[in-house]
Amino acid sequence: MRTCWFVVIESVGRWWVDCEGKTYGPFDREQEARAGAVRIAQAYGDPDRQSVVYAPEASRHHAPIWTGPAPQHQ
Repeated sequence: MRTCWFVVIESVGRWWVDCEGKTYGPFDREQEARAGAVRIAQAYGDPDRQSVVYAPEASRHHAPIWTGPAPQHQ
């Protein structure tokens, strides 16, 4: 299944959400960016692809923190 990734990133002390080269933000704190990424994925995700939000974990590797429903094709 094809997916639409929303990735939480930190750059120069600010937090951003990136989806295929389109950025949203900045956010002042990581938790704001995580919550914002989920809202953005719900509002702007591709209806033909499942949305997944990735954010850094303690190890600094990104892991999925939210997965939207799979698209319903008729």
